[in-house]
Amino acid sequence: MNSVIFGGNITVDDIVNIARGRAQAAFSEKFEARVNRCRAHVDRFGREEKAIYGLTTGLGDNWKKFIPEEGRTVIQRNHIYAHTCAVGEPIPEECVRAMMAVMLAHFGSGHTGIRLETLSLIRDMLNAGVTPRVPGHGSVGYLTLEGHIGMVMIGEGRAWYQGELLDGGEALRRAGLKPVTLSSKEGLTLLSGTTSVTAFGALAMYDAKTLCLTADISGSFSLEVLKGTLMAMDARIMSVRPHPDQINTACNIRAILKDSPILARFQGHRVQDALSLRCMPQLHGAVKKTVKDGLETMAIELNSSVDNPLIFEEGEDAVALMGCNADGSYVGLASDALTIAITDLCKMSNSRIDRMLNHLVSELPAFLNKNADYNNGLMMIQYAAAGLQGELRILAHPAAVDNLTTCANQEDYISMGYNAAKKAYDAMHLAKYILAAELICDGQALHCMDGADCGEATGAVCRLLREQVPEMDADSPLAPYLEAVAAQIIDRRYIQAVERKTGELRF
Repeated sequence: MNSVIFGGNITVDDIVNIARGRAQAAFSEKFEARVNRCRAHVDRFGREEKAIYGLTTGLGDNWKKFIPEEGRTVIQRNHIYAHTCAVGEPIPEECVRAMMAVMLAHFGSGHTGIRLETLSLIRDMLNAGVTPRVPGHGSVGYLTLEGHIGMVMIGEGRAWYQGELLDGGEALRRAGLKPVTLSSKEGLTLLSGTTSVTAFGALAMYDAKTLCLTADISGSFSLEVLKGTLMAMDARIMSVRPHPDQINTACNIRAILKDSPILARFQGHRVQDALSLRCMPQLHGAVKKTVKDGLETMAIELNSSVDNPLIFEEGEDAVALMGCNADGSYVGLASDALTIAITDLCKMSNSRIDRMLNHLVSELPAFLNKNADYNNGLMMIQYAAAGLQGELRILAHPAAVDNLTTCANQEDYISMGYNAAKKAYDAMHLAKYILAAELICDGQALHCMDGADCGEATGAVCRLLREQVPEMDADSPLAPYLEAVAAQIIDRRYIQAVERKTGELRF
């Protein structure tokens, strides 16, 4: 089984490998040394009884209250209790695992003061498959979801283990693990930072890259079956508006369709294509730039220290600095932009779906229906795609512009980064179905062309599609096909199929 070693640079792929691929988490010697060194400073601060937020004081408006040494274990547990107030349906297992992986990356930075023992429990829970039940609603950017993970760590709350939902302590016991007694500052550290924002954002951005390249593939296939022209993808056109992502998109489309017999046969069929075909380099490229900007933000965020306070060494001594690296604005704003961009990508896909189903412009049977007497063809797949697009438009409304005052005006500004990142994650889930609908229409359009040969790359796409979706000469339920093709998309199977013919697609 593959592993992710914490102590060096952590990537989005690392988080996804732990969250979805169930890669094992491990610590390097460097990781363990810096965690232990920072913890020694925190222990000394506690003995010296310095006024340090969350270590020797209460939280929020209670920062004015000094906590004596004998009360610090109790108050760390109480921090977990008080912040365990997310509500509603639980978030997916992969999101919880992503949160726990982000905790290891952030809290093990050597600036938080958390104990290695506490981080080791998070690691061991991941590796053993103990997944806390974390409700998904009620966060302004941090704190509440994280509390439900902390509850399991102290032997309470609820967690899944081997498919069974158990009391947190029992889940740990069955996995051969023991709860931790949180020491000074640790309850605050577990709750603080950008854990949930970063976790949801990382999964969303990973999927967004997959969707962008898949849209190049589905869009190319649509252009082919609609007897389009590659003129709009000409490198000379791209060179005079040299956005790199526009250039790369046009290059991808040319590579996918370079040997298409259909395009060769219908060369000159139209002076130019509709915008949903002709403008793919421009829109797909703009979306990819937004995704790449988000990935750059995430690369920094995953390797940051986001606790408050943060501990910094000064020779043999150290200082605790109170600030707010726990703010979720970077990933929140990137997530809002990501949702808008993917909604735009799907808007164009919906337009291509309409062109294939509308016989007035497609030169194909209405609704790609080969037997119209008693059948509807793919009429309703467009309704589903349009409904999904409507949901995406709602999610595209930015969350980061919202604000409410909390904590007796001590936290008079909040990032709403969690809502932005969760929307982005949800948007990727919806978007994959729209691209699945386009691919299903692509395959059926080719079927309606009475044996026309497509190019090698789109032929590979069609063969993969046919593993899940038959050539349809009569109506059948479409939902299973959409689910199956969407799963293929997220698994990057269409990208892999095409790249075996074209070489690596550009992103």
